[in-house]
Amino acid sequence: MLNLCAISYVSWEIKTLNYKNMKIKLVMVAVLSAMVGLTACDGGDSKLAGELVGTWKGNASEIMSGKKDKTEKDDKHKSDKDDKYKGDERNKPAHFDTQEMTCTPTFTFVRTDGTNGGTINIAADYILAKGVETLATNIPVKATVKGNVSASGTWTVKDGDEIIVNLDPSKTIVDVDTASLALSYARLTDASVDSLNTIKGRVAANITDVIKPMLSGRMQKMHKFDDVKITGNTMTLEVGHNKMAFTKQ
Repeated sequence: MLNLCAISYVSWEIKTLNYKNMKIKLVMVAVLSAMVGLTACDGGDSKLAGELVGTWKGNASEIMSGKKDKTEKDDKHKSDKDDKYKGDERNKPAHFDTQEMTCTPTFTFVRTDGTNGGTINIAADYILAKGVETLATNIPVKATVKGNVSASGTWTVKDGDEIIVNLDPSKTIVDVDTASLALSYARLTDASVDSLNTIKGRVAANITDVIKPMLSGRMQKMHKFDDVKITGNTMTLEVGHNKMAFTKQ
């Protein structure tokens, strides 16, 4: 009887030891898997960080502001509304209240040794068209002006295809070329061109005060570049919902 108890006790000890060993092995496998995943991710980050170094000039890109992103719910609501007012005079085009901007950016990436990030300098030439409110005419007027903007800050690669950007507000500079200002009517009209000339001076006097904070604010909202892909000397990425292409200089 004593022998049977001893055998049972030894058997229990062996089972307990095997269970503990199995738990240790499972923990080791989990740790190793996590380490492999982190190594693979870090490898992708390091590769992209290395490829980014240098100056990249972007193609001219059209950027629309003042429009919210549409959802399926918005599309359905719009479709229902269109059906309801189809053929109705209330179904009119939107007023001219949206800015249109064409931007040609240049990015310069400098990598900090031992990291997957560094400093970034951004410079961009732009052409911006914006609706103008004026008492001189009841016809919507469009002002078009050129200029450039520059900014600098830091960048860090994340998840192998994202760049986290942190721009310094004190280093964001917006220049407006008021000499390039041109006014035009936002829609067809028989109003005289002279009426535009009478308000051009007043618009030129305050357009800088409108555009500078608008573009400075837009730059400060730039926190991330998505879906970054580099093939040879070509880089594509998304800034907000705008897809952009760059060529390495």
